[in-house]
Amino acid sequence: MSFFQDVSAQRGVELALLESERAVLVQRGMLQAERALAARLQDTLLPIPEQSLELAGLRIDVAYVPADSGVNVGGDWYSAIGLPDESALFVVGDVAGHGLAAVGTMAQLRFTTKGMTVTGSPLPDVLRRLNTLLLHTAPDLLHTAPDPSEGATATMVMARYQPWDSRLTWVRAGHLPPLLIRGGTAEFLSQPQGTLLGATFDAAYGQAALDLIPGDHLLLYTDGLVEKPGEDIDIGLDRLAATAVRLVRDGSGETLARTLAALRTGHRDDICVLDIHAPDTP
Repeated sequence: MSFFQDVSAQRGVELALLESERAVLVQRGMLQAERALAARLQDTLLPIPEQSLELAGLRIDVAYVPADSGVNVGGDWYSAIGLPDESALFVVGDVAGHGLAAVGTMAQLRFTTKGMTVTGSPLPDVLRRLNTLLLHTAPDLLHTAPDPSEGATATMVMARYQPWDSRLTWVRAGHLPPLLIRGGTAEFLSQPQGTLLGATFDAAYGQAALDLIPGDHLLLYTDGLVEKPGEDIDIGLDRLAATAVRLVRDGSGETLARTLAALRTGHRDDICVLDIHAPDTP
């Protein structure tokens, strides 16, 4: 007597599992390739100096530290450049999301910001135009009208320093407040009006001003420097202020940004810090 068993259904399941595993491996490889490409683009677009910079009579310390966990490159970025009138522009921004899309948006914001400020556009106008740019950069080109819920969003703080009168004017778009360390104390600056970039067509942006004096440190930073899961953001901000004051008192002011970034271990987000320092007069 012979027995026959129909194994076609079982074989079909095995083939389906093999195909699923193959698709997972392909997807994993694509994600790794995308991350590697995003990282190379970020390194090219956002070179981090190993030593402090000198701009418009100020000393600038820069730090960038990628997240300790996760597989995607973030959209944190900075810019510190001299302008044609011998003033200087300082920017720190944070694009929502990770990977190629975030790096692409970062590059778009960075180059557009530089182009508009070099040609003399007022800082609030720059933010308004950047907001419009993100609102009209829709991922689906079939849309006849931009939909803010589908586009990129970003926070940003931007400052322009005039060495002839030591005045720094600044604007922000949904970003955390700059921290001023002066005379052994630290204070977060009162923020002008400024909505997240790419969130609404009705965004309005104000401007504030600060006169820097010798010895001042002004910190611009992204939220990775202060945020911890489950912790109120105000606790992180208070911790940053206390740590910054202690480091300046202990003589670490020349490398303040890099030292602050190095102290943050176990962070889940990228960290970008810019320390604008007005050196003491001889």
